[in-house]
Amino acid sequence: MKLDCVDKATSKVFMKLGQRIGHSPGYFIIVPLLVAALFSTGIQRIKYQDNPEYLFSPINGRSRSERKTVEKYFHVNTSENFDLGRLTRPSRLGRLIVVAKDGGSVLTKSVFKELVHLDDIIQNLNITWKEETYTYKDLCAKVERNSCFENNILDFKEKIKDIEEGRQLLQYPVMINKVTQKRYNMAAFLGGVQTDELGFVEQALAFNLFYPLDTDIKNGKARAKLWEQIFLQTLEDLQLEEIVFGYFVSDTLESELEKNTQSVKPYFIVTFLIMIVFSILACVTFDAVRSKPWLGVLGCFSTCMSLSAAFGLVIYCGLDFIGINLAAPFLMLGIGMDDTFVLLAAWRRTNPKHSVEDRMGDTYAEAAVSITITTLTNFISFLVGVITPFPSVQIFCIYTAIAVLFTYIWHITFFGSCLAVSGYAEKRNLHGVVCIPTTPKSLAKNRGFFFRICCTGGINDKDPENLDDKSDIVLMSFFRDGVGGILTRFPVKLIVIFIFMGYLAVGLWGCTMVKEGLERHKLSRFDSYSVLFYALDDKYFRKHPYRIQIVVEGEIDYVNAKVQEVIENMLKAFEDSDYISNSSLTESWLRAYSSFQNDGRTSGLFSGLNMSNSRDFIIGLKDVFLRLPLTKRFKQDIVFNKLGTAIIASRFLVQSENIFNANQEKNMLVKLREIADSYPFKTTVFNQYFLYWDQFILVRETSIQAISVAAAVMMVISLLFIPSISCAVWVAFSIISIEIGVIGYMTLWEVNLDSISMINLIMCIGFSVDFSAHISYSYISVNNESSNDRIKKALYSLGTPILQGSISTILGVLSLAFAPSYIFKTFFKTMFLVILFGALHGVLLLPVLLSLSDYCCSKTKHKDTVTSKIGNPMFINPKDKVSIVGSVGKGSKPLTNTLPSKDSIAYRDLEEERVVTWITSSNNGLKRQENILSAEKDLEFDTNVEENRRKSSPSATQPNSVYCSVNEEYDNVAFETDDKIEYLAAP
Repeated sequence: MKLDCVDKATSKVFMKLGQRIGHSPGYFIIVPLLVAALFSTGIQRIKYQDNPEYLFSPINGRSRSERKTVEKYFHVNTSENFDLGRLTRPSRLGRLIVVAKDGGSVLTKSVFKELVHLDDIIQNLNITWKEETYTYKDLCAKVERNSCFENNILDFKEKIKDIEEGRQLLQYPVMINKVTQKRYNMAAFLGGVQTDELGFVEQALAFNLFYPLDTDIKNGKARAKLWEQIFLQTLEDLQLEEIVFGYFVSDTLESELEKNTQSVKPYFIVTFLIMIVFSILACVTFDAVRSKPWLGVLGCFSTCMSLSAAFGLVIYCGLDFIGINLAAPFLMLGIGMDDTFVLLAAWRRTNPKHSVEDRMGDTYAEAAVSITITTLTNFISFLVGVITPFPSVQIFCIYTAIAVLFTYIWHITFFGSCLAVSGYAEKRNLHGVVCIPTTPKSLAKNRGFFFRICCTGGINDKDPENLDDKSDIVLMSFFRDGVGGILTRFPVKLIVIFIFMGYLAVGLWGCTMVKEGLERHKLSRFDSYSVLFYALDDKYFRKHPYRIQIVVEGEIDYVNAKVQEVIENMLKAFEDSDYISNSSLTESWLRAYSSFQNDGRTSGLFSGLNMSNSRDFIIGLKDVFLRLPLTKRFKQDIVFNKLGTAIIASRFLVQSENIFNANQEKNMLVKLREIADSYPFKTTVFNQYFLYWDQFILVRETSIQAISVAAAVMMVISLLFIPSISCAVWVAFSIISIEIGVIGYMTLWEVNLDSISMINLIMCIGFSVDFSAHISYSYISVNNESSNDRIKKALYSLGTPILQGSISTILGVLSLAFAPSYIFKTFFKTMFLVILFGALHGVLLLPVLLSLSDYCCSKTKHKDTVTSKIGNPMFINPKDKVSIVGSVGKGSKPLTNTLPSKDSIAYRDLEEERVVTWITSSNNGLKRQENILSAEKDLEFDTNVEENRRKSSPSATQPNSVYCSVNEEYDNVAFETDDKIEYLAAP
């Protein structure tokens, strides 16, 4: 089986489809309109999903099972035992970070005074719920029944003068009041701290205040949400003299995701208008009949219609809608217009003398295969994204994959039928804009300049061969003669390769600097109130940012000294790691209980108990130790069996230290799990942010896996439709090269590897194939030409649509560059890079590589130059495997092997389907007609030739050979291979 079987079969199917559309375009206009209207009704059922934890944490992340483990044994009740360090899920709260306006220490009387005033404002915020008024004290989370959580740093308001003057010292990171034995976690409340050698605070640059809310009471969640809204409204316009502050509430991330969605909506109309204008300009030529400005508009309309239908259908299927999906319309406009330009370029290369049906068949036979390849690659690359473990990636890829498929279907049907209607107008020589009869340029030479530019075009029926009416499209000629002419020079080829080697080197260097992680602030708009909060948090509170829970499961005999030793060694292993603070911030009930037993001041409390006995150990723990005011907090860290005779789970807490970025968060998580897994007990480590950090761990591995799968599939598709091993190899190289470039340069452009950029990288696989596939398919479609000629013809065919398609795609996403959102700016950056690199690979690098590989692999050359009369250059034997065709094209009855005067002859290879045309000259010589030579499809013939042929006498005596005179370089037909066409030299 030949490699080109899929290509040929697909081409034939699309030729028939194109002819069908050309015959009855009305059906293919009405049906897509009705289907789009039906599916688009699904948009009214849209359901937004903006939960950041669900969207950006992997569904197979280990932290999900870790949280289940913690919540199986330990539950924080906001009505009676609230503890910030023991939370497993985000809790309703307001949070403040306060700094001095002058940037100095906050431990001054003036700053502290305003801090207390700010606290009073918040404490007195009230809401009305069911005609009742509630203040913060009514809604606050309780550490004990009827006892609100307190920002105990405010206990020092009476002593702030002494602190400022150095008479009162604050211990950092933990301080215990020796009189009241009250514990102060200074690391939680003070930021930007400088201490002396003894650990006493010399300077603090920020305060951190928390206002958690009770959500476990009836209507608690709804009232807490309302209070958060009042909290935000109050602080939004509040200005104080000595301090500035950043603020945050529990649903800030969700609300910011929604605001991200709203931020790009105003750009839809702008982008659509830009695309309309560009499409009109791109479809206009100096020939008023061949200009197709309305097709540019209809190409945009077809894309929008298909996108609406695709989204409506997916919403009907019950899939949630996310804000990131709003990037899809910008992408689809680019994809749709790329298909528009490819179809239009193919139409312009057809013979205007043919019927619209035949021209549509030829257009689809050539262009539809090309856009089928690009659609398949884009569609499958998005489907690959569905297998990733990130819901945000999955949802976006499903919506976009269906949108790509629908855009393709609508362009093949609706836009194709619009092209056919335009073709009928062109056949009647109607103006491309106002549809009125137009004068051919050959008949308007004496008219004014503007008339000739704007109001002339088409073909003169009385003189269809007039060259004035057959001018090439300027841009297409530029790519053939300008770009193609330069690329055919060997030194230029070497320069191109060296430039791309430099590009690749920089890209590889950038790949070594990739950073993983999607920081919280990147989910907010740039103008959000939360930006200041995140900036202050990152600047002042990264010294001790996270409380880590360590849960040990199983019925373990804690009275056993060896067990206690293993537990103690495990805690020390955590504390000795680079990411955990020392034991001063560790909470261990076992350490505290052991110290309590060994303290001579408290040993009398255990009289009568044998503490080496398991039963007495549990009794002393429950009835003595956990009843004391300073140690009763450990009740939340121990779970007894139903009989209360053994411990089945216990919890310890350690404090992270010096975590400044996402990479350190990832490394800390990996290290903590490694330590937990190295001990014999079933040990779980957890913090509520672990769900986000799992993304950091999996994003690199998942990206590599998804990109590899997508790239492999793209190569298979390319080989199926582009039946050339060398082309498939170079397309694969282009995919790898473009992907390396995008990853490397996006890193240098300050884009991290995260779930947002992963979407783009997966998408880039499909887009990177587009231009390479176009050029490769066009290149191999040129038969029996030198490699340099193939470059020129490939660029002539697709250089213009590649340029137009890349510009339209960049214009489609250009407005995202101005969106105040990291998410959408990332889409712009990656799309800009992939389109730029893809276009440069397609127009410059790939033609060079294909021509060099052709040159190196070719063993024989079939190029002869004839500069004088050649007697009897060929004799066509009627028994040979050759069909002679005339003006009626393929399938016509063979002509005789003699040429009447003023007639023409063409031979067609039945296997390769190549057609070459020769015309008799006045001296009965044979001249090759270069301007109608085509290696991709049947050549077009003048109907007058056929009439002359039929008028000639069929019974005339025919000589055995034809005498040929050629005054130009041409392919010597006598050197065709024997298995294709058999020629016998005349004696």
